[in-house]
Amino acid sequence: MTTGFFLAIDGPSGIGKSTVTAALARQLAGAGLPVLATKEPTASPLGSLTRFGTDDYQGITLACLVAADRYQHLEMEIRPALATGTVVVCDRYVASSLVLQGLDGVPADFLWTLAAAADRPDLTVILTGDPVRSRERAAQRGLYSRFHRGGPEAGVAEADAYRAIAADLEAAGYAVLCHDIGTQTGEEVAALLAASVLSRLEGTRTAPP
Repeated sequence: MTTGFFLAIDGPSGIGKSTVTAALARQLAGAGLPVLATKEPTASPLGSLTRFGTDDYQGITLACLVAADRYQHLEMEIRPALATGTVVVCDRYVASSLVLQGLDGVPADFLWTLAAAADRPDLTVILTGDPVRSRERAAQRGLYSRFHRGGPEAGVAEADAYRAIAADLEAAGYAVLCHDIGTQTGEEVAALLAASVLSRLEGTRTAPP
């Protein structure tokens, strides 16, 4: 049975996840791989409710909506693509839920339970960088979610939470790559990630049975 490669890109608001996701998809496609670039929350009615409804829904209610959108996403888009050998690059996944819903006061054990049946990515990338700069970019893009608000102080708390969650994911058996973008462009970050994906794919092809 043909299987693809599932990569999730997570990190603080405004860090550049969407830019890196698009650039990585282009670079992998340029290397001759079938690629699906996708995101969470999705563009479905359920995903739009979670994306733009953060002022209406909070805590466990919002966490359950996010999880429901994820499981529909897996069933309708991610798993079918992987089954055809496609590389799936997802902008936000489990790490974002653990961080954002955790900051929203949802107990960690409940969030891990919600994520228990979600497919584990072959690689989870946590992008990090200057939280002040990230919050400025998020503000320029538009503060449609209450998780994007709060300024630099909230940005520092979010960045710290992602670093902690990266360690928790590794302890839970996830393959995690943390990358501080520094002054790199989205294309430069994507090039590094593309090399990692291609190396991992080559390793699976050449590994002995």
